[in-house]
Amino acid sequence: MQVELKSIKGDVLKKISASDHVWKQPFNDALVHQVIVALLSNKRQGTSNTLRRRDASYSTAKLRNQKGAGRARVGSRSSHVLGNSVAHGPHPRSYKKKILKKVKKASIRMALSEKMREGTVTVINNIDIKNISTKNLNVMINDLKLPKKSSVLLEKSEINENILKSSSNIPEVKTIQADLINTYDVLNSNHLVITEQGLNRIEEVWGNQKKAKKWKLIL
Repeated sequence: MQVELKSIKGDVLKKISASDHVWKQPFNDALVHQVIVALLSNKRQGTSNTLRRRDASYSTAKLRNQKGAGRARVGSRSSHVLGNSVAHGPHPRSYKKKILKKVKKASIRMALSEKMREGTVTVINNIDIKNISTKNLNVMINDLKLPKKSSVLLEKSEINENILKSSSNIPEVKTIQADLINTYDVLNSNHLVITEQGLNRIEEVWGNQKKAKKWKLIL
């Protein structure tokens, strides 16, 4: 397929080829949902902890007289009547879910293809920011007419201190290394801005197809 290559001012420079295997995949709701649930689950720390009855360590001395106090009978400080512990409360555990490599790659291709179908992908030749300047980056965002909550996908060699610090001052813009993207970040962005090198890197990492093995019949 052919996509438009734009300058940082939004002018169309030319059309370049993009892989159909990456940008023209049908969307599978069940598969993408499975991957996103796993990604969000893997972000959980699982450190919540509550006190159990067996964890409470108190004196067994009787707190007050059995009768005459006008209150409930309490044998010791560890009694459940005093609310020392939580029944069936949360305890440290792992929420980690495994994602198969081929499923992860397939879901990323589906997410990228969905964004391309929606027309929310812009490919630019490069991002040239010579110094740390949020103002210059905002000018580029306005020239490209980008909505809030946009993601900029760059090749590793293109990411430098100027870009990172300039974009960090804009809460609705996220800079991501092209080979470190995930399905959630792609679908959670309203618009994707990809450099030409970033596009090539995405297709190299997430679009590689394994060649079928050739079997030889030996008689």
